[in-house]
Amino acid sequence: MLISRNFIIHTELLVYHEVALKPRPDKYKIVKDPVHGYIRIYAHELPIVDTLAFQRLRRIKQLSMAYLVYPGAQHTRFEHSLGVAHVVETMMRELLVKAGVTNDDFIQYVVLMRLLALLHDIGHGPFSHTFEGCVLIPKGLDHELMSANILLNESEITGIVEDLVEEYGYKVNDVAAALASKSIKEWPFGNSFAGNANEKALFYILKGAFSGDTIDYLLRDSYFTGAGYSKSIDWIRLAHFSEIHEDKIVVDERALEVVDQVLIARVFMFSTVYYHKKVRAIEKLVCSLLENVDRIMGLSNYVKNVRLYMELDDYFLLSHPEIRRLPEAKALLSRRIPFKAVAEHKFLLHGQRGSIAEMAGFSARYLEQKMDEVLMARGIELKPGRDYFVDTPKLPLNPMLQDEYIFIKHGHGVLARHVTEFTWLYAPSMIAVVRLYLDKNKMEYVDEVIKVFNDVLRSLEEIQIK
Repeated sequence: MLISRNFIIHTELLVYHEVALKPRPDKYKIVKDPVHGYIRIYAHELPIVDTLAFQRLRRIKQLSMAYLVYPGAQHTRFEHSLGVAHVVETMMRELLVKAGVTNDDFIQYVVLMRLLALLHDIGHGPFSHTFEGCVLIPKGLDHELMSANILLNESEITGIVEDLVEEYGYKVNDVAAALASKSIKEWPFGNSFAGNANEKALFYILKGAFSGDTIDYLLRDSYFTGAGYSKSIDWIRLAHFSEIHEDKIVVDERALEVVDQVLIARVFMFSTVYYHKKVRAIEKLVCSLLENVDRIMGLSNYVKNVRLYMELDDYFLLSHPEIRRLPEAKALLSRRIPFKAVAEHKFLLHGQRGSIAEMAGFSARYLEQKMDEVLMARGIELKPGRDYFVDTPKLPLNPMLQDEYIFIKHGHGVLARHVTEFTWLYAPSMIAVVRLYLDKNKMEYVDEVIKVFNDVLRSLEEIQIK
């Protein structure tokens, strides 16, 4: 009887999944979310959510180990991905109604964009952006490319997505290309629809300055850290006063204050959470841990093999017996961070967008190399990266370094304004901050190291002025 009952349940699941591949807006489950309230997961999306590739996101924290500074920051890439799908659908419904899209096309575009929203982060490794910066980027990869790789090479999820999108004339390769795209030029969808609208515009819903991804991570990170900077973002108004114009998402002037809310929240979240001095010291320690993990496990093999890559998550690494014996792992697990921020330098470059990006984007390794040359000449033997390190705001979440434009409906035309032309431009000193960290066991050198740090940065500023 028990065997028979299990068989019946299993059969029902198989039939359910088969039926679920036909998108129906009236068939869905709801998830209670602390940020958005109720979030829908449509029946045709459940097989995707149930895959190993997606469930793995439950074990990857959104903000790496920032919870060692902000104890509430325990949220994961899983709920973020559900939240992005919710925001994207809300935006799409507003845009498609204004464009006069017919019912069949309406469902098609909502299905497509929710699918991309759900899959956009499946390529993240353990410790999220820290893994990306320390492991993937040095190998010429990033989490977006890994998302595309997983979609194309993990048969469990490839087949589900293929069946979904082929009904609308798309290929799974198109979905992968969209996940990997960095600009509208790389966005694979380009058909015209509903008059003058073009599918290229959909790029901005997933990856623009006020995309579904941006809206959700600001709201979610702010909520769980307790930072509170995103409480006032009226993103529903932003969706209501936006429309598709050819290959752009255009914002009505009546919603520009919401654009400011988004951009200002990005600035404050960056300066107080993502670039928090203790958070960055912890991420440096995580990066050192990953370097040792690479020697133990050979992370290159995991990155090359999708099946192996999907074994990687926060828990897998920190529960590995050999990894837990590493000094970096012991320091993280006991929250004994060896580095302390001892100096910082702010570049005051109001109104100079190119200069701000250039100064904020200085290579930390380059600055460490210059410091090392001076310290060695003075007979001080400190190893950069081990005894001290320089941290620059050259990070994925630094809004100052994003070449993004906002398109504004103005009369009968459209104006393009760079994000730095909005009010948050007047806070560049919060963004262009370079910091010096010193090992707590090397504090006898603190005065000399700070002096060298300031001298090196002063010389760079003089070069910039010339």
